[in-house]
Amino acid sequence: MRLATDNGPAFKGAEFARFLARHPELAHVRTRNRAPHTNGVRERAYGSLKYERLYREEITDGPALAEHAHDYRREFNHVRPHEHLSWNRPIDVYLGRARPDLPDFPEPKNLPIS
Repeated sequence: MRLATDNGPAFKGAEFARFLARHPELAHVRTRNRAPHTNGVRERAYGSLKYERLYREEITDGPALAEHAHDYRREFNHVRPHEHLSWNRPIDVYLGRARPDLPDFPEPKNLPIS
């Protein structure tokens, strides 16, 4: 799994390096220097998570927060169509079942005239 971070001081310190060493399943990827726009997709996703889900719920503890975040990620990637992906779902584009530049709307059903 990839962990994308910006070049902030929190991600350059020894404590974060020790965290990464304890989690070999994480591949640390940094955004480019002096290019904050490269992190914009992640920042937008966190904003959506907060404003569309977390700020609307009464969250009592860490496990509840993790459950809400997991549910939102599933809805965001598997249920919701995205305008930027031509109204396809991210999971469909990722798995090659849809193209990000071509809408894949179901064919309309025409009922026979009786």
